[in-house]
Amino acid sequence: FLNFSIWSFCTLIIFGHVMQAFGLASDFGIFQIAGIIGTAGLFEAYGNAALTILDLSGDRSISYYLTLPARPWVILLSSACAYACVSAALSFAMIFFGKLLLFNTFSLATISWLKLMPILLLANLFYGILPFAVAGHIGFPSKIGNAWARFIFPLWFFGGFQFSWIAMHKALPVLAYATLANPVLYAMEGIRTAILGQEGHLPWLLCLGALAVASGI
Repeated sequence: FLNFSIWSFCTLIIFGHVMQAFGLASDFGIFQIAGIIGTAGLFEAYGNAALTILDLSGDRSISYYLTLPARPWVILLSSACAYACVSAALSFAMIFFGKLLLFNTFSLATISWLKLMPILLLANLFYGILPFAVAGHIGFPSKIGNAWARFIFPLWFFGGFQFSWIAMHKALPVLAYATLANPVLYAMEGIRTAILGQEGHLPWLLCLGALAVASGI
């Protein structure tokens, strides 16, 4: 929480307050807090992937859990759910942390909690499963840097953290359609719909369905 709060603090102070002096829209801070809420689990996934890779090449504590009287997929799912619970708690904490930093600019009363809750839960379930996919692809501790360069950074940078899908479609339509394969985009768009409203974002139900598919539900 402390590590992510430092990054969130820097982002929100600059984009939520300072950049308004340069003509940035006054509500861009809210746009950013929605992105931060949707990003918390993604950055947690990077750390969890690194820990999984190190464990598989070292102590292999996961081997102990695989000896328990349960199917391997149950063991992996329980770990994924544990990761998801931690990242979901971090996401929810960022809502109130953002309120603290943005003051009256960010009103909790305007949030559609009925839309925000399922999107956050599905997004963080995806972030809980992602470390195992990344670890399975990377394999060796010496290649942990590849997890950031090949997975986490592209998912984040093209996932709509600093732009909406509609804005990208206006600028680069072909690339915009390519980003529809990115589950993080649906997390960002769905969360922003819940916080800012449907106008200017992908349909909420589409985001919910895409995250359900990405999470294997």
